[in-house]
This record gives sequence, C-alpha cells and structure tokens, in this order.
Amino acid sequence: MPVWLQARWPLPHYVWVGVLLLGLLGALHWVSRPAAVAGVHNIAQAMAEVPQAPQVGVKQVTLPHILDDEAPRWHDRVDYRLTWPADLSYTDRETARLGLLLPRVGTRFRVLLNGSEIHNVGWYAAPERTVNTAWFPHLVALPGALLTLRPQDNELHIQVQARVLERSGLWPLQLGSHDRLFERHAVLELWQVTGTWMMTITALLMALMSLFLWVSLRERLFVLMAAAAVAHMVRLWLSVVLEPALSYEWYFLLHRVSFTLYVGFFCLIMEDLLGLRLRLVRALALFLLVVGPSWILLVLYTQEYDFYRIWAGILAIVSTACLGLMVVYSLWRRQFKPDQLLVLLVALFTLLTGVRDFLVVQLNFPGDADLRWMSAGGLALMFTLGWVLLQRATASAREVHRLNGSLAETVARREAELRSAFEQLRQSEQQRAVEGERRRLMRDMHDGLGSQLVQTLNMVRSNRDGLDQRSIEHMVHHALEELRMTLDSLEPMEGDLPTILGTLRSRVAPALQAAGITLQWQVQEVPALSGLDARGVMHLFRCVQEIFANVVKHAHARRVTVRTWADATAVYLAVEDDGIGLPPNDQRSEGRGLGNIAVRAEKIGAEVRFYATWPGTGVEFAFPIQGKPPAWSLTQR
Repeated sequence: MPVWLQARWPLPHYVWVGVLLLGLLGALHWVSRPAAVAGVHNIAQAMAEVPQAPQVGVKQVTLPHILDDEAPRWHDRVDYRLTWPADLSYTDRETARLGLLLPRVGTRFRVLLNGSEIHNVGWYAAPERTVNTAWFPHLVALPGALLTLRPQDNELHIQVQARVLERSGLWPLQLGSHDRLFERHAVLELWQVTGTWMMTITALLMALMSLFLWVSLRERLFVLMAAAAVAHMVRLWLSVVLEPALSYEWYFLLHRVSFTLYVGFFCLIMEDLLGLRLRLVRALALFLLVVGPSWILLVLYTQEYDFYRIWAGILAIVSTACLGLMVVYSLWRRQFKPDQLLVLLVALFTLLTGVRDFLVVQLNFPGDADLRWMSAGGLALMFTLGWVLLQRATASAREVHRLNGSLAETVARREAELRSAFEQLRQSEQQRAVEGERRRLMRDMHDGLGSQLVQTLNMVRSNRDGLDQRSIEHMVHHALEELRMTLDSLEPMEGDLPTILGTLRSRVAPALQAAGITLQWQVQEVPALSGLDARGVMHLFRCVQEIFANVVKHAHARRVTVRTWADATAVYLAVEDDGIGLPPNDQRSEGRGLGNIAVRAEKIGAEVRFYATWPGTGVEFAFPIQGKPPAWSLTQR
C-alpha cells in the first residue's frame, strides 16, 4: 500500500486487500453485465436444422444452443440460419461496414453470407485433428459485394461441426457496425486469450520459483505449489492453443485432469500454508487427486457431458467445503496470522469467481459467459501465493542467516575457550616436561655422576693411609665424563644422528685409542629422527657407551667400525668389531649390559639385534620411519 495511505489509515494489509477485492468484484460485475451497444444488434435466436437428419426439421432455438444437451442426432453438423434484424439497414452496400461477432462457437464452423463462404475455422481440417475454437472470439467482416440491395433479403448461415463433450453449438452473437464490434472483440481477445496467456506464463514462473525454493529449503509446501502451478499451466496452455498436436481423447483427458489436480493441490496448499492438520481436508483433496482421473476416463467412455457437469459441481463443492473448514477451524483456534488472512481472502475471491463461471458457463445462469471471472481470480491468487512464498523463503533465509551468525559466535567463543584451554594445557605440559627433564637429569646424575663420586669417596675413606692416586684420578675422570655426557645430551640436536654420534665420538675416542683399538668412522647423512630428544639422546649415549665398553673389556679387538645408512623404511646405526665374537648360544649368558641396551633401544623406538661378523660382533639399531617396520637385510649394509 502507498506510504501516505498507510500513515493516514494504519490498517493491516489484508484489510486493504479485502477492500480492493470487493472493488474488483464490483468492477467484474459491471464489465460483464450484458448491455446493448449502439449500432449493434444482439441475436439470441436462430433456426437450426440437422442436414444428416431431415426428420428433425427446422427448429427455432434460443442461444446459447448447446449440442451436448440435445439428442444424439444433433451431435454431428448443425446449420443455423439467422434472421436479419429489421432495423439494421444500409443505403449503399458497397460502403456498408458491417461485421459479425461470435464470442463463442464450437468447435469447427464456417459462416456463409447469401450462400458464399466468408469465414471458417477448422472446417476443412482432417477429422482426426483436434480443433479448439470455443476459447477464441471471432470477428467476421461482411463483404459489401455480397450484401443484397435490400437488407431484409440477406441470408446469414453459420454451420457448426459438433464435438461431443466440448459444449459445441452457437452462443449469442452480435451483428452491426464493424467498428463497434471491433472494440468489443478487442476486449474479449484481451480478456479470454491474452489474459489466459498471462496466467499461463505466471503459472510457469510460479512453478519454476517453487521448484527452486523446494530444492533450496526442502519444504513440502513448495513442491505442492510447484505441482499445482504445473497442472494449472497445462490446462491454460491447452485452452488457448487453437489446434493442439494431440488426439482429441488425450486433449480432453489432459485438459480436464489438469484442472482437477490443480484444485486438489490447491486444497493441500491452503491446509499446509495455514499450518492446520485437518484430516478431512486432506481426505477430500486426495479424493479429488485419486478419483478425478478415473472420473474423466468414465466421461470419455460414456460420452455423457452431464457426467462432467457433475464432476465440475463436485470440484466446486469440495473446494468450497475445504476452504470453509479451514476458515472455521482457524477461527475456532484463533490462530490467524496476517499472511494467512491475506491468502484466505484471495482464495475466497478466486473461489467466488470460479463458482460464478461454473454457474454462468456450465449451467447457463444469467450473465455474460464471454467474460470469465476466473482469469482475474486466478491471477490474483497466483500473485498472492507467490508473494507469500517469497515472504516465507525470505523469512527462512533470515532465520538461517541468524542461526549462522549465532553459530559463528558460538564457534568463535568455543575456539577462544579451546585456545585458552590449549594454552593452559601447553603450559602445563611444558611444566610437566620441565619437571620430567629435571627428574631425569637428577636420576642420570644420581646414577652416573653420583655413583662415581660415591665410589671415589668410599675409596678415599677406606684407604686413607695408602691412596692410589691413579685409581682416584681414573674415577674422577670417569665422573667428569659422565657429567659431560649428561650436558651433551641437553644440546639441541634436532634428532640429527650424525651430530649425536659426532658428539659421542669425542668422548669415546680417547679410551679406544688408549686400548689400542682403531676407530673407523663411516657415518653418512640420514633423515632426522623425531624420537631422539634430550632423553632419547641420553639413552643412545648409554647404549653406544655400553657397546664400546664391551669392546674394550671383552672383545680383544683391534678395530671397531661405526656406520649409518637409511632406506625407505628405517634409519640404521651399526657398530662392529673384529674381536673374538659372541660365544655360542648354548654357552652364552646375557649380562646386564646387553639387556640394558635392548631396554634403552625400546625406549627410543628402535629395534636392536646382535650378530656375528666372522670375526667379531655387530650391534645394529633400526629406527623406523613413519611406523614402518625395518627391512633387515645384510645386503643393504
């Protein structure tokens, strides 16, 4: 509504729509009321005869003359002879501009003036072709050359080929000034043909919009609206196609069934839109959807138009009952919303227009049957439902946007809480790591450096009179080596095995050299190992230290070799000597040294094996890459 009007009379929009619909009803009544037009004569009677049944004779009939209401012998070709109006005259037939307006005639026909054909529609088409002329108004110009000198001598014939079930026959027509009739024809063309095409396009757009909304929102209402719009579009399109490319049986079936489906889906749409759960309304709508096609087939089989009249009455009664039930139930529950009231008002308006057309067109009630009110009612309903559906989709989109915003805020809040919790967890984990590292250092210093210092102190206390300077020097030197090894393990080496081994080399090389053992260093660059942190480095130091101690004390070796390499599955470290080798399995007694090596290797995620080198002994560590098992192969070494 205009802003100034709403500001002056702030009423709900459905009130203004109701006022407009009442005004539109008045306008429809005023436009479609039969009225005389100056210079034009209304012809409501004719003389009819059936050429194929001469025994019928000539019969005076009142227009509209519906052939479906006559006996079967009228269901073929009928000739209508019109009486020339007594007061319709002309002085010069050559300059007389006269016309004949046939608002409704069907189905095939031709017009003859004084025995000469001046107009035809579908008259010479093949019998199997479907011709639909009843929906179109026809304006026929009367050629002056064919007029008689005296107007009363003119003979005007209209021949009609009937089609059962199509309400064939002749309706009231108008004869007179061509210019006046042209204006009337333009109004009828706009109202019946152009208006129907507008409704067809509107129904198509409504169907596409409803399908799009249904794909996006998956609501039942939208798919119902799409089905109703498609059914309505099919019916309207078949109404305004003069010669549809269908057999008559298929044309009749699609045209009538589509209207039945439209009414059934319309009832379901209203019930869903109002948010009701009325089983009776759904049952009546399903009755139309299920029984309708079978009833139309029965009409086709029996060729009885009264059966279709009955079904048209059932459609009007069922739709009225459904709408009435929904109105009463909504009033009882007092749950009307503004948009629901708006749709109900427009639906009542559309129902009134449909009932009026049924009474005037089908039952010949008084009124201008050439102007159908359903065109205006259908357009109003389509636009209203489209507006309501868009409002509903917009509301859903706004709700989704609001929920997305709320979800984003919740996610952001939870992310902040998770970051805070993670930071606290990281700090706690860091604190635990520091505490763990402190305890490890204390344990290592207690087990290594502390043990050496205690042994040295006990030696000093037990041998105060005869201290062995070399023994004390050796034990103090060993204690210093333990301290240096502990400090070396704290250096950041990032899992670099060659760097770790190089650090250890500087500690063990002097002891090997003093024992007369040559060290062969064949360490290559290999991938970094994530398991060799400070604790892992210390375990590796202890393992290699134990190996070198065994070489010095037991192997009687002259050479020891340290090698590294890698393949697709693991990084390898091997320490081999050329000593006396390991004793046979049945004579071997594993001491604490080999057991400690296996335990420490397991703690750093490595696998270890001991093997003979003929001569000598080898110890090989395999550090798996990404959890893959090592491929033990002597040929790869």
